[in-house]
Amino acid sequence: MKGLIGKAWDYLPISKGSKKPTREQLLSARPTRNENLRWFKEDGEVNLFIPRRKGRFGDLAGRLFRLPDEKQLVLDRVGSGVWELCDGVHNVKDILLYVQQRHKLSRREAEVSVSTYLKILAERALIGIRAAESKKANERSQKTRKTGSPTV
Repeated sequence: MKGLIGKAWDYLPISKGSKKPTREQLLSARPTRNENLRWFKEDGEVNLFIPRRKGRFGDLAGRLFRLPDEKQLVLDRVGSGVWELCDGVHNVKDILLYVQQRHKLSRREAEVSVSTYLKILAERALIGIRAAESKKANERSQKTRKTGSPTV
């Protein structure tokens, strides 16, 4: 009984022992673009089309002020490179190496700029960040693929 409650309590944000991801876990996380966004690349820059919020207030404001259904956002070349790597395949470490090498930045400069940029994209719901699978979860998913049913 204590074990189950203790484990659940550790994950609550108000608990003293709440677990924060380690640096390695953050570097192995995989940013993924929001699938509801339309985008294309033109002249090395990515153009994003962000749909207007739906709902009572959004619809009313859209009609009153004749707002378009989408807002366009143009990313610069650095942001476009990062955006293209947010595909769910590349992890944060891969993106850091790309920015560091492509733009001749120090490791620290690349970390600060990429982490800030990814945070802004995530806050605006343009990307989601998936945690990397642990070795146990990865082994479990491989067993599921082989047998067709999850193992306990």
